[in-house]
Formats: sequence, C-alpha cells, structure tokens
Amino acid sequence: MSIELMLAAVLGALGGAGLFSFIGRLFYRSVGLTAEERPAYSEKEIEELLRRAGYQIKARRAKETLMTVVNGKERFGQSIADLLVSRKGRNYVVCVHAGAGPADPNEPMLRRRLLELDRVFKPDGLLVLGSGRGEIQLVKFRFPREWNIDKFFRILIALFIIAVVIGIIWMLAILKLI
Repeated sequence: MSIELMLAAVLGALGGAGLFSFIGRLFYRSVGLTAEERPAYSEKEIEELLRRAGYQIKARRAKETLMTVVNGKERFGQSIADLLVSRKGRNYVVCVHAGAGPADPNEPMLRRRLLELDRVFKPDGLLVLGSGRGEIQLVKFRFPREWNIDKFFRILIALFIIAVVIGIIWMLAILKLI
C-alpha cells in the first residue's frame, strides 16, 4: 500500500506541475504585453509611414562595428539601427520606440541609444518614431562646450578683423602726425 501511495503522490506532483506550467504559459501569452506596450504598427506600416513623409528607405537593421577599449584591451561590438533613410540628400537614422507611452527623446535610456546611433552612424539627424501615435520626431544633439573647427575659424576671423581695424586706426594716426 505504501508503494501505491508513493506512486500516486509522484504522479499527482508531476500532473500538478504540468498543469501549473500549462496555465502559466497561457496566462503569460495573453497578459505578456498590454495594449499600450504592443507595437501599434508593423514594420511594413512603419516603412509606409516614412515613405508618405517623403523618406526613402536605404537599409533595414543596419549594423556598424564599434570598438570599446577596456583597460587597454579592444573589444568589438555592433550598433544596430532600425532603419536608415534619406530625404532631400540628407541621411537619417530611424529609431522605433516600442515602449509604453509616447517616445520622449530626452528620457535617459532612449537618449543614450540615440547618442550611440548618432556617434556611430554620423547621420544628418535622428528620427524617433513613436509606435503609439505614429509621429516622427527629428532629433539632433548639440553640446554647449563643444569646440569644432567652425568656432575656431570664427574666432580667428574676428581677431583678424579687429587687427585690421587697429591697423587702419594706427595708419590714420601716423598720417595725421606727418
């Protein structure tokens, strides 16, 4: 009788675990994503939305290799853009935001991703496509303390103009003294 009881307990435990697993899978399939979290558009609909806005699709799931140096050791990685598009001769990287709620490019996680895409792909701009309402946002980054060659030449030209004005004043002073 004890063998029968042991066999019944094992079969009951296995049956209960199987039933629990089956119900858990059904529950997670139906509740896994809420209506707001589910992407409102498929890839084809996103591409059609961009085409209607005047963009031409250049590449899907474009990859670029990047290298990270950690303690002197180089490690290779990849940055993946959802879409590469162009319009009027300008290139853009599209980032499709599939999260809940509207896409906010200033949200830290999305901003980090956009900064990486901007640095790796070097586009003329970034397009954030919020999957909720289908709006396209153009994002560009500007750093207040960034010194590029344009600012250097602007300062150099300003100094040159100041030197020319001082030179003209000096020449006028010399001419009046003679």
